[in-house]
Amino acid sequence: MSQEFATIALAGLGAVLVIAGLTFFLRPRWLLAWLKGMAVFGVMTVGAYLLVIAFNLYSYQSLAGMQTVATVSTQEQGAQRWGVTFEARNAQPVVATLRGDQWQVDAKIIRFTGPLRWLGIGPAYRLERLGGRYTSLEQERDLPRSVIGLSDTVWADIWELDRQFDLPFVEGVYGNATFMPMRDGAAFDVRLSGSGLVAVPVNEEARKAVQYW
Repeated sequence: MSQEFATIALAGLGAVLVIAGLTFFLRPRWLLAWLKGMAVFGVMTVGAYLLVIAFNLYSYQSLAGMQTVATVSTQEQGAQRWGVTFEARNAQPVVATLRGDQWQVDAKIIRFTGPLRWLGIGPAYRLERLGGRYTSLEQERDLPRSVIGLSDTVWADIWELDRQFDLPFVEGVYGNATFMPMRDGAAFDVRLSGSGLVAVPVNEEARKAVQYW
């Protein structure tokens, strides 16, 4: 298609669309019905969006400032094999086995902006998984990883949707605690704020593990 022909075609299509649009003004009832329909559709869209947010908030927990959200304790079971007890706030303890030399907790954090923040909706979080890691690059590459899921899959997860589509008034943040060493009898607090996770040793074994790590 030549540039001249393409220009004529685009001009013709533009003229047709303008004329078609002007017909709405020749028959005001069509325009009024269309505007009403668009307004109703907009209201329903906003309502559905708010319902999805409300549904998600049931699977997340509120977050106010820096707070302890879980404790992690480790017991040696064998070479690079550890029994881990994970106790989250308002949840049953999770007891499982991790392989490796270090552990880490991952979480999803949602922050709200604009009108949602004005309504007083604060940040919320959901603990996602507890994983192990080897300090040796060769072992980390060749040996199987151990990961423990800490939450169920949520339909229409607003955190995932925001990462894909950049939703309005919602900010999905990925938080993880720095890898901590595993040591027999060590215990750590997992603390969380709106910016992420941090692990803090709470007994002597944990402090020694961090000190000589």
